[in-house]
Amino acid sequence: MTTLKISEGYTVQFPMVKHVVEIGWTPLTQQEAEAKRQGRSNMLFRDDLEAKLVEFNPWLSDDQSRAIVDTIEALPPTIDGNRDVLAWIRGERQWYDEVEKRHRPVQVVDFDNSGSNSFVVTWEWKIEPLARKGNRADVVFLINGLPVAVVEHKNPKDGGALDRAVKQLRRYELETPELLAAPQLFNVTHLLDYWYGVTWNANRRFISKWKQAPDEEYRFAVQAFFEPTDFLRTLQHWILFYVEDGETRKSVLREHQRRAIDKIVARCADTEKNRGLIWHTQGSGKTFTLLTAARLILEDKDRFNNGTVILVVDRTELEGQLREWVDRLLGEMQANDIAVRRANSRAELQELLNADFRGLVISMIHKFEEIKKDSSPRDNIYVFIDEAHRSVAKDLGSYLMAALPAATIIGFTGTPVGNANGGSGSFQIFGSQDEDGYLDKYSIKESIDDGTTLPIRYMMAPSNMTIPAEKLDEEFFALAEGEGVTDIEELNRVLDRAVGIRAFLSADDRVEQVAEFVASHFRENVDPLHYKAFLVAVDRETCAKYKLALDRHLPPDWSQVVYSSNPSDVVDRPKVAELQLSDTREQEVRKAFKKATDQPKILIVTDKLLTGYDAPVLYSMYLDKPMRDHVLLQAIARVNRPYVDAKGIQKRVGLVVDFVGVLRELQKALRFDSADIGGAIEDLDIMMEDLHQRITQAGDKYLQVDAKDSPDQQLEKVVYGRFIDPDARKTFFEDYKDVEALWEILSPSAELRDHITTYKRLSQLYAAVRNAYSETGSFLGDLEYKTRRLIEKSAEQEGLGRIAKVVTFDVATLGSLRGEDGPDEGKVYNLLRGLRREMDEDPVKAVVLRALKERADQVIKNLEERKVTGMAAMDEIAALVVEKEAAQKAAQDSGLSDVGFAIHWQLSRDEALIDAGLDTLAVAREVESLLDKFPNWVENSDEQRRLRLNLYKPVIKLPDEQRRMVVEQVMQLLEQMAGG
Repeated sequence: MTTLKISEGYTVQFPMVKHVVEIGWTPLTQQEAEAKRQGRSNMLFRDDLEAKLVEFNPWLSDDQSRAIVDTIEALPPTIDGNRDVLAWIRGERQWYDEVEKRHRPVQVVDFDNSGSNSFVVTWEWKIEPLARKGNRADVVFLINGLPVAVVEHKNPKDGGALDRAVKQLRRYELETPELLAAPQLFNVTHLLDYWYGVTWNANRRFISKWKQAPDEEYRFAVQAFFEPTDFLRTLQHWILFYVEDGETRKSVLREHQRRAIDKIVARCADTEKNRGLIWHTQGSGKTFTLLTAARLILEDKDRFNNGTVILVVDRTELEGQLREWVDRLLGEMQANDIAVRRANSRAELQELLNADFRGLVISMIHKFEEIKKDSSPRDNIYVFIDEAHRSVAKDLGSYLMAALPAATIIGFTGTPVGNANGGSGSFQIFGSQDEDGYLDKYSIKESIDDGTTLPIRYMMAPSNMTIPAEKLDEEFFALAEGEGVTDIEELNRVLDRAVGIRAFLSADDRVEQVAEFVASHFRENVDPLHYKAFLVAVDRETCAKYKLALDRHLPPDWSQVVYSSNPSDVVDRPKVAELQLSDTREQEVRKAFKKATDQPKILIVTDKLLTGYDAPVLYSMYLDKPMRDHVLLQAIARVNRPYVDAKGIQKRVGLVVDFVGVLRELQKALRFDSADIGGAIEDLDIMMEDLHQRITQAGDKYLQVDAKDSPDQQLEKVVYGRFIDPDARKTFFEDYKDVEALWEILSPSAELRDHITTYKRLSQLYAAVRNAYSETGSFLGDLEYKTRRLIEKSAEQEGLGRIAKVVTFDVATLGSLRGEDGPDEGKVYNLLRGLRREMDEDPVKAVVLRALKERADQVIKNLEERKVTGMAAMDEIAALVVEKEAAQKAAQDSGLSDVGFAIHWQLSRDEALIDAGLDTLAVAREVESLLDKFPNWVENSDEQRRLRLNLYKPVIKLPDEQRRMVVEQVMQLLEQMAGG
């Protein structure tokens, strides 16, 4: 039985430390960790890492192990350097064996025997690079001396924990990237929930909530995530680096992906079953799931007898997406002795099968057409079919299965199969060996609940623009019923026969009418949110018409067409040919569209980009092409990707504006089990009803005041009376943000006319409360775009400005404030903001002011807990103001510089040093002299070393331990003041 080496204070502050110690992690105090790091500017436990290298690799000499640690430590603090650290962790890097005269893989972590590794958790991890501002991570996890995870704790009483943590991660990347050089995971907790993500991807979209049942505790989530064996699996298998739009990206697989991968690998090893169906809804990371499963099978050559995985896609566009997303992953497979081939023709595919190729093959489904029967009888061929509802249609699936009769075949789909006629027969091939038809299922509802995807809301365009219901039934639904539409090509063939509908949708006067509506709606509803849109036209000719029409209402660079090409266009459709993009230009447009600040803002499409194109900033789809079932669900799923912009504002839903009328009757348009598509797409009117109800309730709850008071008094009584309690603030913030999210989506609308005044007052109150209790007094806080525009012009005029003043923390200001009207609580907060600003602006003075601030924070805490009145709090703050004035006078009288006085002030507060007879003024003067002697100590490591040695002289009479402590304290103070 071991004793937990952790104070009660840290147990309360960081309870997760206690939880992980229970499952095998060893706790180290901040001081113990800093000793192992050999200073705050270092990140590794060098001695621990060197010892493990020698233990796991007996052929390494001590000098070689030190050289490897030097190599790891020298990796740049960038996403590419971080990838190299992970490669070392995974054993993918080599070192030269001097005895055997060959390069050998180096083992840094023992993934097979978790008990052989060192698992350490520590807290208050401060990184202080020379000549730069430092930072502090709450909790850090290390394996064998290498930091692998950083965790930030947030107060559960404060709202927006996740948003604040993401901003903190961005700050680490900019200010102290060394803190993130080695750690692979960045997690967030506020004692109620647990979120996990990766370093070097500071985006809320890529941080996921660890799922737990309602009856399970926070402790369960922490222990499930950090259980040593499972945590090692996360490092070994679940973290991915990939290239998207020419940039290196990083991600960690979510729980549904890990679960599915384990099931796929198990099915491929099953001697009794050789079929399986994976339904993971659109936007849930299906591509990464199937590729990771393929990699695990190919890496485990013993278990799968050096098998073959054939990845089958059904369109050139999808193959192109795979090429961009996973080239790096495929390259890593090849580097790890896994062969990778792309079958660019039927002949190449047949040749690979004839040659008994072992490794990964990527092929499009049509290349299996007329492939020789029984091309390979092996049972260790594993075929992964992407978008299986399309890929096995017609005879192509038969060719594939006849060519590989003993293969295990796993189908992947992003749309449900349920009762859908289109493709449902094909799925019997995959689902027959599982009781419920699926090997693994991740439904639309699950995905929305997890935040992996967003709900979609739709609205009908004005009735004079939509296809009459009878015409839609006769010419589209009836034709599509018999055809079994599973992809865009099949849909286009149906629409080629729906002559009346095409004529209606492409009529010049209607195109002009729709374009005018789209331009107006986009300007008022979409562009103010800084989002983008698709306009989906019935065919390429109509796309061209829409481009010309939109250019009459919007700047021409706002929109662009993206559609397929046809050699005959130059003669038959000259306008289509004229607007056709070159391949290079199309790639540029695709990339630019994904960036909120780049043009274009609207893409006009009909066949391309409706599957496989992922642009999270895409919010609205103007649907002017009849669709149904899989094709419709895949197309509208383009708008369901979560997105958080640079200001931390979240996309809440995706929007579809229906100009066709297919969504008038969802049962006809989406013939799936209602349980499978529940919550996927709902009428926007539901949100409008919700907003009416919420805004009325919020007005009644928060805007009622005493009519006898002046407007200023009314506001201040609410802000510093009702909301002095942090719990009351948190509840109000959450209620307001629910209303604001709906308002941003639904405004402008005539239906909101009667609520404008109430919403405006709620927004002003939110800004006032948020800013009254903020550290900076930033005026409009975190209001979203439309709301900010609504109130920013009138906010100052209505008295909100004085709520969040930043004043000077001095005696003169104190006297002035005492004579002003208004509650003492507000004056206390304004003075504290002034103290914080002074500390931020002058890191040297911050050393002296820090103790005052800590006591001022306690005054605020007592005020919020109603242990003191506003008047009493004002008196306590007044005493601190006087104390600050006294310190300033003492600094002037001392004759010391600001730096020298800060040293004297800090040391003189230590009673043990005073009792030991230390002359702190003499030490401070000696420090000033040494700084003149070593002016470049910040940049010059030799001068820094000599400065440290010379600091021992003025403290030579102290006992050894006390002497070392004072020198380290002085050096840390100097680094803080220099790095500010």
